Amino acid sequence: KGAREAAMATTIGDNAVVIDYDDDFIRAGYAVPEREPGVLQPALVRPAGSGAGGETSRPIRDRRVEDWDQLEALLADVFYRQCAWVKGDEGACLITEPMFTSKADRERLTQMMFESFNVSGLYVAEQPVAALYAVGKVTGVSVDVGYSVTDVAPVVEGSLVSPAAQRCEAGHSLITAELLARCGEEHRRLREHERDAVRDATAAVAPSRADDASGDAPLKDETYTLPDGRKVSVPGAARRECVERGLFRPIGRAGLVDAAAASIAACPAEQRRAVVDAVGVCGAWAGRTEGLDARILADLEQQLPPSMKPFLASTPEYMPPGTARWAPWIGGAILSKVVFTHNQHVTKVEYQETGPSVAAKLKG
Repeated sequence: KGAREAAMATTIGDNAVVIDYDDDFIRAGYAVPEREPGVLQPALVRPAGSGAGGETSRPIRDRRVEDWDQLEALLADVFYRQCAWVKGDEGACLITEPMFTSKADRERLTQMMFESFNVSGLYVAEQPVAALYAVGKVTGVSVDVGYSVTDVAPVVEGSLVSPAAQRCEAGHSLITAELLARCGEEHRRLREHERDAVRDATAAVAPSRADDASGDAPLKDETYTLPDGRKVSVPGAARRECVERGLFRPIGRAGLVDAAAASIAACPAEQRRAVVDAVGVCGAWAGRTEGLDARILADLEQQLPPSMKPFLASTPEYMPPGTARWAPWIGGAILSKVVFTHNQHVTKVEYQETGPSVAAKLKG
């Protein structure tokens, strides 16, 4: 019996689907850590009958689910169409969970996975822990730059230091908004994916806060040509200023480095040195933006005591080049090989016996 259960758990781990979500995309795919997620599902829902040009809505805002019915519709497409699950023969699922998810939301998610999608097993991993797993670390600080918020969390020996976790209103959608505010009126008529393309092509990160403030090396104006031939002009000053205001120096609120410094300071004294040895910067935009991780490290070093020099958590050579972009998903794929094999997940039988409250097993 033990051998049969072990073989079954191994099969589940090999065939589990990993889900990682933010406001803008649901990243999904079978648990193959050496590859990027196979599915990138926009986290947008267009009401029935609204037509191709109709208004869309986001079921997830600030990394919290606001419309569960819409999320269920998106996940149904992910599971049954894009991951080719067959009704009645569904597999297991590992979901990465954002910080500050409530007990009620975790139970609602558990209920949906078992009752709507009939999963054979479920595990919920904390996003900061999974992000550090992706770069081979179990202790460090995860700085996850998202669509509308950035989550900063220390992790020690694979466990989140919850009292020290910080969330700040800083994300790549705010960079886009700051960029548009500094450009011409015609730029406001661009669709969201066009705005994002302009941001990705023109936004630039200053090497340090001092470099940005000095203005000694101003950037040139840049013109980006959209696929349809339209040209978008971006002033040189706006290219760095949008990043400064969107991430580092937002007006009236803390920036992401302020949040990182506060998070480290909130750790017990004996843990601070350990976590600053591996600062992992990740996120769909952050992971592909040149110089961002070095800038975060430079500013963080200025805010920490001289005895606590921070270091970046570099991506191991054996991991895919885009690991920083998909770190929570890749870390989830790595974790799935462990949790399902060692029966740390919630099974269908456990859910049937206990109900949604079995989600408590998934924490701690």
